[in-house]
Amino acid sequence: MICERYWREGILQVERGEHDPHRDTCLDCRRAHAMRAELVKALPHVGATRGDPSWQVKVGIRIANQEAARARRSYWIGGGLAAACALAALWVIVARGTGGEPDSSATVAVASAERPRVEIVSGARAMRSTSARVGDRVRISVAHGAEVRIYRAERLVLRCPAWQRSASCTLDRAGLVAETELATAGEYQFVVIPSLTAEPVGTLDGDLAAVIAVGGNYRRTELSVR
Repeated sequence: MICERYWREGILQVERGEHDPHRDTCLDCRRAHAMRAELVKALPHVGATRGDPSWQVKVGIRIANQEAARARRSYWIGGGLAAACALAALWVIVARGTGGEPDSSATVAVASAERPRVEIVSGARAMRSTSARVGDRVRISVAHGAEVRIYRAERLVLRCPAWQRSASCTLDRAGLVAETELATAGEYQFVVIPSLTAEPVGTLDGDLAAVIAVGGNYRRTELSVR
């Protein structure tokens, strides 16, 4: 999910000349700040400078509203997809669950509806977490047809396409499972792409831009490894 804090609060701190500690650690907010800075820099060269002296603030607020609306649309699209999967799973259970033991296909459908799922495997224990330690493993489970990409410091370190099988990319009955060791400390990014859209170039920004350019979508998760 894209962080939209900059457009809600960070832009006001900029206008007041205040330091924003959140922006120092948030890639999405740094990009939003850079985009706003470019716009503010370019606007004085467009037309006359006469008019409302508070135009910069109004422009910033308009941009904030547009970005917030875009983020909400992305959130609800993703949520709608998950809801559709859950309803499909429920239909399978109702249609087949007329008595006796649960049907295996219904079990698979329920498992698919719970994906994508990111887990940290520490020792013998798997858990959902936003932080991990060096030596832990990350396990990312997705539905059939989806692709997993793992980045370290925004550089691609593992790709698991839907058709590829390896020691780190395996299939189970519900879909694809990507698992690898978190060998070094730092910031990791996990990207799940529901269907094949574009070949990666190896950098997070470039790869996500390529996905968007061909009309695709993705789900992104951040993880700090200490």
